[in-house]
Amino acid sequence: MARARRPAHTGVLKVDKPAGITSHDAVRTVRRQMGQREVGHTGTLDPMATGLLILTLGKATRIGRFLEAAEKVYDGTVVLGQATDTYDAEGTVVATADVPPLDPSEVEAVVTSFKGPLEQRVPAFSAVKVDGERLHARARRGDTVEAPVRTVHIHDIRLAGWQPPRIEVEVVCSKGTYIRTLATQIGDALGLPAHLGRLRRIQVGPHTVEEAVAPDRCGPEDLLTMPAALSHLPHVVLDPSMAEDVRHGRPLTFGQMSDRLGAARFGPDDPVALLGEDGALLAVANTVAGREAWSNHPERDRALRYACVLSS
Repeated sequence: MARARRPAHTGVLKVDKPAGITSHDAVRTVRRQMGQREVGHTGTLDPMATGLLILTLGKATRIGRFLEAAEKVYDGTVVLGQATDTYDAEGTVVATADVPPLDPSEVEAVVTSFKGPLEQRVPAFSAVKVDGERLHARARRGDTVEAPVRTVHIHDIRLAGWQPPRIEVEVVCSKGTYIRTLATQIGDALGLPAHLGRLRRIQVGPHTVEEAVAPDRCGPEDLLTMPAALSHLPHVVLDPSMAEDVRHGRPLTFGQMSDRLGAARFGPDDPVALLGEDGALLAVANTVAGREAWSNHPERDRALRYACVLSS
């Protein structure tokens, strides 16, 4: 007789990834723990990094992109005097220099100067694909590749400690920010080679690492519901008629939505969570217009574009 399969779980899991394993290793561990294949992650952490890794299970894998897009908070150590080929402590040292006496105020001024938009070249040792192949594979072969440049946003950065040659920093940043690249940029601004010696992700959106569990100790009781996981988005509760419109992909209009968004602040193309009266997540949709321009649109015009419909 075939063994009965355990029911698949749906929800969001906050994991505290230890150092020395990849994000995919953490996913594999959770798959074994939870007894199901459908587990995904929202934003990788390098093997040397620790901290908050948000995983999605079952139908919740469909909302991963809205979790991944949330701002992130990191606690890290920049080591001056040595540069590595991977920009972190696991790489091969490629440059060294003596670290001269630096005034703490000078170090702080350099660190905080990175607040705002920032251009970063993607590290050669990364999973980003160029011409269909991951950069780290080409780097290990010794290929010369022009890595892409991206604009990210450092929402906040502060000097948390200075014990030469180590700079402790706390960074609040957008999706796609490479903290190991930032470490080398801080070193460049000080005229010194540098690398990232330590990194811990402590927050993603409203979710903190204090609420996370070890990958090998998780259970169904640790899962967040999808609405709870998306608490950083405006939530709109729909009446049964509007919920039926969502299930069939029919548009929701400015007239229908105007009284349901309350005092929520949003810009054009911002995601909104649509819930049924029972609190279940029906869909995530993007706004056609920002809050300030809402009243300028005819009531019968489409107000939202569905990005992900979970109830059909």
